[in-house]
Amino acid sequence: MEQQTEKREGLKIVRQFKAPRTLVFDAFASPEAFSEWWGPAGSQLSVERFDFKPGGSTHYKMEGNGHVMWGLFQYKTIQRADLLEFINSFADSEGNIITSPFPMDFPLEVFNQITLEENGGITTLTLQGHPINATQAQIETYYSIMDSMHQGFGGTFDQLEGYLEKIQG
Repeated sequence: MEQQTEKREGLKIVRQFKAPRTLVFDAFASPEAFSEWWGPAGSQLSVERFDFKPGGSTHYKMEGNGHVMWGLFQYKTIQRADLLEFINSFADSEGNIITSPFPMDFPLEVFNQITLEENGGITTLTLQGHPINATQAQIETYYSIMDSMHQGFGGTFDQLEGYLEKIQG
C-alpha cells in the first residue's frame, strides 16, 4: 500500500446499493460499465485505455459544460468483489499526470481504497482517500475542498446507483 503523506483523516464516503457486491465491483471492472456512471452528473465519459489489473491503468476523458478533462487510475490492488486500490490523477490526452485543471494547487496523486461488503442483498461501498507524494500546500488544498469532494462523489455514486438499477432490470 502507498504511504500516506501525513497522518490525517482523509476522505471517507460510505454508500449502500441494492445490488450484489459482485455487480457493484463489476461496474468498476469493464470500460463499458465504467463509462456509463463514473464522473460528475451531466458529463460524458469516454475510456481511452482500460487495463483493469494490478499495475494496469485506466485513462479516460470527461466532457461536460464546455470543459474537457482527462483522468488516470493506476491500479495497485484488485481483489474481485472485495477490494480496489488505485491512485487517481488528472492527466493530459496522452495519459501523463498533470496538475489540476482548476486554479488550485491540488495533489498530483490521490490514493483511493474501495471496499465492498454485502449483507442481505445490500452492498456497502466504502471509499477512503488521501493525498500521496504531495507538498504541504497540496495537502492543505485537498483537505480544504473535502465538502466539494463529498458532493462530487455523491453525484457519481448516484449515477452508479442508477446504472445498477438499470442492469438489474
